[in-house]
Amino acid sequence: MPELAALALATAPAARARAALVQLLADAGIEAALDAGAFYPQPIGVLVGLPTLVKANLSARVFTIPVLVVSGDPVSAPLVVDRLYALADDVALAVRTLAYRPSSWSGGPNAEPLPAVELTVTVTVPETGG
Repeated sequence: MPELAALALATAPAARARAALVQLLADAGIEAALDAGAFYPQPIGVLVGLPTLVKANLSARVFTIPVLVVSGDPVSAPLVVDRLYALADDVALAVRTLAYRPSSWSGGPNAEPLPAVELTVTVTVPETGG
């Protein structure tokens, strides 16, 4: 995954938080996309959003990062709904978050919003002093 290799070189705390989250998902066997413009779930995919700084002190910064589990198919069939929530459960377990909510995602080649489940993940990264 070339995106992960590029993130490994990140120096900005927000980029390091995102890299840590992507690595956590990869360690759980979940492939996550970072490029919303090129993202298209076939039939389902995980997209990591941009971090929001929520707290900082001398030793660390705390970010919340949206993670979307997106279905490329309409959620009109029980199998599609089951597939969407099964992956959302896997992501929630991997990132140790206790909540998610129904959502939608628009972007990339998609003209219409796609059904999604959104998780908000809290990531803490230490200050590096540089």
